[in-house]
Amino acid sequence: MKAITSKLISVILLAAMALSLVACGEGTEKTGDGVLDCVATSGLTTLTPFVSNSGRDAFYQRMTYESLGYMNYEKELEPWVATDWSVDGLTYTVNIHDNVYDTAGNHITAADIVWFIGEAQTMALKPVFGKLESWEQTGDYQFTMTLKSDMIGVFEYLMEDIFVVSQAAYEASPDGFATECVSTSQYKITEFTASSDWMYELRDDYWQDIANLPREIRGKVEKVKFHVIAESSQIQAAFATGIVDYYDGAGINDAIQAEADEGLTVLEYEGHQGFQMFFSGHESSPVAEDKALRQAICYSINNAALLDGYAQGHGTLLYDVCPAFYKGYNYEWEKEDYYTFDQEKAKQLVAESGYNGEKLTILCFSTMSRIAEIIVNQLSEVGINAEIFCPEAALFMSIRLDGSNYDMVLLTIGGTYLPDHWSIRYDANAYATGDATSRHDYELADLLYKTWTRDGFTEENIDEVHQYLKESAIAYGLFNQSNFVIYSNNLTLVEEVDGFTHKCYPFASTWKGI
Repeated sequence: MKAITSKLISVILLAAMALSLVACGEGTEKTGDGVLDCVATSGLTTLTPFVSNSGRDAFYQRMTYESLGYMNYEKELEPWVATDWSVDGLTYTVNIHDNVYDTAGNHITAADIVWFIGEAQTMALKPVFGKLESWEQTGDYQFTMTLKSDMIGVFEYLMEDIFVVSQAAYEASPDGFATECVSTSQYKITEFTASSDWMYELRDDYWQDIANLPREIRGKVEKVKFHVIAESSQIQAAFATGIVDYYDGAGINDAIQAEADEGLTVLEYEGHQGFQMFFSGHESSPVAEDKALRQAICYSINNAALLDGYAQGHGTLLYDVCPAFYKGYNYEWEKEDYYTFDQEKAKQLVAESGYNGEKLTILCFSTMSRIAEIIVNQLSEVGINAEIFCPEAALFMSIRLDGSNYDMVLLTIGGTYLPDHWSIRYDANAYATGDATSRHDYELADLLYKTWTRDGFTEENIDEVHQYLKESAIAYGLFNQSNFVIYSNNLTLVEEVDGFTHKCYPFASTWKGI
């Protein structure tokens, strides 16, 4: 993490901002009101604990509900509501605290945990619950979970995704906690409007001493409020008028504008997902069976130019499809040649390939269109014709796994372990059409399966997958853009506490000026 140095902003922009604030009748500076006001670019639509993986890593998720365990900065699982656990084969025995109470005074027992698991598996919103074979209560504060296989990371995900909720409280709710939840968390939600603002306040009746929590999730801020503001210009105005103090997940343009403002501080962190290109495996695509063409495309891409053109240099190049954040990443890979930009080599491979001038389609979200534009220009310089297809989000999501709709697709994939990424992208048995690009590569699948177990998650097996992906060029890591946090200089960050995603957890950090 580092602070971005401030730059001068033009007199014209300063004047325009000042006039804008005066015209709006605003311009007041926030005084300490005990609330950390945060930007949210999209609001919570519901408070239900039964949700998909969308937004799973958002820091406020750790404030809404408690979990059995917490994956910390070092990507190690710490006990939270669980006290300890043991494993025998595929069966885990988990013990929980015997003094857990929610905001309504309900006493939590293992029966509530077992009930939650059953509901979560029935709703099938998070794939991890589908990896459970069975579960049962074995004591007032003890239960067991038996996995279908010893896949690396499954137990850890379950411990994080099993929320501690009272069955009685949930079933008494008229809308399944959609608008008002009863939680065991150190924070309670005191205001909530769906798709709009919401507020957390520390409880004075929390069931344990906060000092006993994992360090990264101990609440230090009394009140945290989220304001849903989607537009960059509106976010700038909200900072200028003192409506908000803190913005997690700011984009590169927001960060560049903020670094020019003497009233704001910008923190920069290494990204944890990266941008990747995946080649279609569908028989209709020219790239599916033409390794020389895929390699030519990789060699034709100037990643440094992509990083500069899209993120103004804020980030790092990739040496694998996945960034270094993933557990299992080997830094020795960074000493290897990873399709270093070489137009002559690209042209030679184009000549050796079966490419006949067909126009190749690059599918992407509109937010990645700038990356696609640069790639199209780079491909044209080695004799490859390409076009961009940026559909609206719903259509993109519906066709991204069908390789007949594109030749290349740009994505950014999250996860904790390397097999998290591998299992959803390259498993030839994962989908009805093959892997996530309609490819049927069972040799790769066998290599993947070797790494998925705790015993098989070794450096040697992991390296086999890395080398296979690199040599076959069915996917290519482009670059890893930095993540940004912006906060008002009306606040002073006394002690920064970074969480699992290696970014500041503001509620667990210490501030002056709130």
